[in-house]
Amino acid sequence: MGKILTIGIPVYNMEKYLDRCLSSVTGIRDLDKVEIIVVNDGSKDRSLEIARAYEQRFPESVRVIDKPNGGWGSGINLSIKEATGKYYKSLDSDDSFDTRNLEKYLDELESVDADILLTPFIEIDEDGRLLAEKIYDPALSGMVMPLEEYIERNGGFSKTIHSVTYRTSLLKDNNIVIWDRFYGDIDYINSPLPYVRTIYVSKLSIYRYLIGREGQSISVTGYRRHIDDYINVSKKLIRINASLSETTPANTKNYLNEDTLHMTVFAYKLMLNPKMCGNEAGIKSKLREYDKFIRANHSTLYRKSGITNTKFGISPIKIWRLTGINLYKIFEI
Repeated sequence: MGKILTIGIPVYNMEKYLDRCLSSVTGIRDLDKVEIIVVNDGSKDRSLEIARAYEQRFPESVRVIDKPNGGWGSGINLSIKEATGKYYKSLDSDDSFDTRNLEKYLDELESVDADILLTPFIEIDEDGRLLAEKIYDPALSGMVMPLEEYIERNGGFSKTIHSVTYRTSLLKDNNIVIWDRFYGDIDYINSPLPYVRTIYVSKLSIYRYLIGREGQSISVTGYRRHIDDYINVSKKLIRINASLSETTPANTKNYLNEDTLHMTVFAYKLMLNPKMCGNEAGIKSKLREYDKFIRANHSTLYRKSGITNTKFGISPIKIWRLTGINLYKIFEI
């Protein structure tokens, strides 16, 4: 029997969480429908040992690949390259799946044919307590529809990595290779979208996302530590946006335009605001280089990013471009 779903799990020093993660996906009935690719990214703890134990217990479904450290995205890229399932879904090794809903989801996947699928997910704390549930409009659930229609009816598109499942061939055929280090999840959501034509929304909550673990990158400290990664992901998405073809559907293009603009403006804010990265060493030269890059590669985005207003009715980006004055250092914007 061919695999209906490949689950890619990049692992780096996650011995504390990995057993919970792997037990949540191997505890299902009909495990033969699933391919679980664990990519050990040069872990220095017992992560590889734990993963190998699951590989020995479930050799028909669990495969472990051990490689030198290359970053989260490198593990995702390798698992996509090796995937044989009809669909592909990523799972971070400190997170887990709802085992019972995963069983139901596999049944659903066997009867659905779409480029991308969305599932609700929940956020949990270290003790497994429910913090929040992210759901989708029930009126949009249970049917395959054009992505164009979904964006119009939903007013946009979810950009949450925990909710998406891709048709594996869409990722492979379009040579989707995501940024290998921090903020690769943003790339993972946006890079495939120009090729997506159909979408399916499930009512089944699959993903259990751990909130509050030390070292997560979406924080002021994370942005300071990984600003170069954020800049590089932003540049990549700007290049993609600038090269969107005439065949990209209008609603998809509009969404990607707005999302790229939002990310670009936020990158400026990160580098201008002293409360974020604005006081970091070398940040001024990075800001100038980033500004020059956008001007050279995407004139429309350059213009629009300079007219985005704050609540004060002015654009700090435009003022900085024209005068070199950083309003973030003068006012609390």
